[in-house]
Amino acid sequence: MADQETDQPSTFNYVLSFLLVGVAWGFTTPFIRRAAADFNARQEAKREQGQGQEQDQTQAGDSGTEGTEEQELMSVNEESDAETTPAPGEEHTVNADDRGDSSEEDNTLPTPAWKKHASPPASSWVKTRLFSLFWTVVNLLRTPAYLIPLVINLTGSIWFFILVGKHELSLTVPLSNSSAFLFTVLGEWYVERKVIARETWLGMFLVLGGIALCVYSKNQSGNVSI
Repeated sequence: MADQETDQPSTFNYVLSFLLVGVAWGFTTPFIRRAAADFNARQEAKREQGQGQEQDQTQAGDSGTEGTEEQELMSVNEESDAETTPAPGEEHTVNADDRGDSSEEDNTLPTPAWKKHASPPASSWVKTRLFSLFWTVVNLLRTPAYLIPLVINLTGSIWFFILVGKHELSLTVPLSNSSAFLFTVLGEWYVERKVIARETWLGMFLVLGGIALCVYSKNQSGNVSI
């Protein structure tokens, strides 16, 4: 009986262990969400900026190509006019060879701009998406505002599995999840300055009352068994 009393942890350590798990799970979640939202906003801004630069370059290239094509067409027309214009006092006869030459000249006209800038089909859409997803995750993990809360959150999972092996499962799961809910609400208030509604306060006090009842029941069952 004396050994059983020494093996039982104190009520303070029992509650503190679950509160630490709740802090690691709940309080870090708003920080992770805020960091992910900021990261997505920066990525979207960079993507829009890159698309704007590409459009400007494309428009500049199209205007230059159109000017070159106009000059080429004007030079071709001038050459054809010079060839077809007869000299003074001479008659110009059109035969089959002249028609063939004119058809060949028509075939040598420059290619329109929309054909030159036609984008080729994607070779591997899945490979491109997976590559983009991989580097997005890598860049996100390189962000300290996201990485530090994530590590603390995963550490809370390790603490939880340690507690499951040392305490009763019927108390470990509900107390950990309840404390995580409380600290998630507090984390949203701290990070996002979100106003806590009256009903939410009432629910938080009810959760605290449930935690107190669970701890009281544990102490009573321990006293009866002893």
